[in-house]
Amino acid sequence: MGRNTLIQVRNLTKVFEKDEARVEALIDLNLDVYQSEFFCVIGPTGCGKTTMLRIIAGLEPPTEGEVLLNNRRVTKPGADRGLVFQEFALFPWRTTWKNIEFGLEIKGLPPERRREIVERYVKLVGLQGFENVLPRQLSSGMKQRVAIARALANDPEVLLMDEPFGSLDAQTRNIMQRELLTIWEQTKKTVVFVTHSVDEAVYLADRIVVLTARPGMVKKIVEVELPRIRDRTGEGFYAVRRSILQELEIEVEKAMKKN
Repeated sequence: MGRNTLIQVRNLTKVFEKDEARVEALIDLNLDVYQSEFFCVIGPTGCGKTTMLRIIAGLEPPTEGEVLLNNRRVTKPGADRGLVFQEFALFPWRTTWKNIEFGLEIKGLPPERRREIVERYVKLVGLQGFENVLPRQLSSGMKQRVAIARALANDPEVLLMDEPFGSLDAQTRNIMQRELLTIWEQTKKTVVFVTHSVDEAVYLADRIVVLTARPGMVKKIVEVELPRIRDRTGEGFYAVRRSILQELEIEVEKAMKKN
């Protein structure tokens, strides 16, 4: 994998102020994400993981510092970033096909081109036969496949994923992780993936950034040098997992003392 830097997070600070309350979510955060990398973000609850992702997405302005994508400052949402959330965010009145097609309609692509793209991503996420089904008729795992296909259909450079499998049962979650890796290997997209699960991060990531307790700063960046598909019961997997858990436990204890 090449080491071309795609995303640069520089001196990123985010402070939320409401009435008399002042919360420092992130402080002086610095990191790089490489082209075509699977990059996971992990840290204690409330450490600013989602806030960082929202700033990269252009949904939230930083208080200080900046995010650069392809050396251009991020100031607003853009088609170069696709978003996938935990709660699916599908349009309940639109079928699988129509949900995936939505962004292409907004772009004004002609119908035949839209059909070609939707067909490709329906196949990629394994939803053949469910094209005309409404979200309420789909399982949680299938809904998340629709959300991933919808994000990918717009051909973003970066896929930003905020705990996308957090609401799934353990078995479905493991299946979806494998599916996502297959999609990532086929599309070569850059993925920034926020998770609470150390196991999930070690299974998926090229690199993992461990954030400190709030305010979030970079505590450690771990290179996961394990071949894929990774054996969750293997000694190497356990070694990486154990080292990250040790770092996290220190930060969780700090967060508990603050509270």
